[in-house]
Amino acid sequence: MRVAQRMISRNYMRTLNNTLSKRAQSLERGDSGLKFNKLSDNVSDGSRAMHIQEERYQSTQQLDNVENLYAEMKSVDSNMESIHSILQSVQEKVLQAMSEDYGATSREVIAKQIEKNKEEIIQFANAQFAGKYLFSGTNNSTQPFTVNEQSGKLQFNGVEVEKIYKDTDGKFYYDDPANTPPKTLVPNSEDIYADIGLGLKIADSAQVDPRTAFQVSFSGLDILGFGEGITGKDGTPNVASNVYDLLTQIQNAITPSLAKTDADDMHRQLVNLTDKVGMMRTDLGTRMNFLERTKTGLEADIENMTGLETDLISSDPAEEAMKMKDCEYSWLAILQLGSKVLPSSLLDFMN
Repeated sequence: MRVAQRMISRNYMRTLNNTLSKRAQSLERGDSGLKFNKLSDNVSDGSRAMHIQEERYQSTQQLDNVENLYAEMKSVDSNMESIHSILQSVQEKVLQAMSEDYGATSREVIAKQIEKNKEEIIQFANAQFAGKYLFSGTNNSTQPFTVNEQSGKLQFNGVEVEKIYKDTDGKFYYDDPANTPPKTLVPNSEDIYADIGLGLKIADSAQVDPRTAFQVSFSGLDILGFGEGITGKDGTPNVASNVYDLLTQIQNAITPSLAKTDADDMHRQLVNLTDKVGMMRTDLGTRMNFLERTKTGLEADIENMTGLETDLISSDPAEEAMKMKDCEYSWLAILQLGSKVLPSSLLDFMN
């Protein structure tokens, strides 16, 4: 009889302790808001949650990159718009200077205005955003566009722009007689790419695969123009292929006397270069739209991953409240059962 009573007592205490343990676990989940506090408690859901957290962190980093890049692209667009607006204004001034109604004095005034416009264009081409030159390639230490003090011609990272050409690989070169072969890459003219979640890959040449990343850089050479001069429609030789040098030529063509044929050819080239800036702005708009779509996609991914992680590791307050009630009911039921099954006194139990 005593052996049976001891077995009943042990089973009763075991059941009581289990109920208390479940109640404590439910209280802990309710306080912490987590389904489990140790990975060993739920290896499957815990591992999945850790994997999701890693993916969400990467997506958050990529979202930060996209937002920063979009702000930078807005600054690029603002400066390009200013350059485009200046060139359109200069077109009108050149047409005025070529008019028979304008005398030498008026043309001199226009030439001085164009000189100011040239300085403004250089300022916008050397614009910075967050300490970074927007149109410099990989050069962040010095202004990319300068003017050669002796020749008065435009330079990009120390190389005269009229000597620069773009090869079939899309990179900018110039011929340097000091090198063998003379073909030399323009300093700091390489493209820059950023990881925005396109599956960044590095090619065998240790270069970024442009299909897997977003091109951050926006070369000022593509905006202001580069390369040797052309022969104008009316036969004017060596009409500059970059904006700055072309405006210098226009100044010389309208003062002190008007060289009408030269001015006509230069005006046509100015229109072409102005249109090129407009096309570059269109390309920039396409990039910005892509960044917006990428931003929207990353935000949706982060929200979805946050929801999945919550489902895996977060406890449901309503569910935990129901479990607490179940534990309380079980606790009361066990106490009632114990009062009937166990001996009525401690002395009886000891006997």
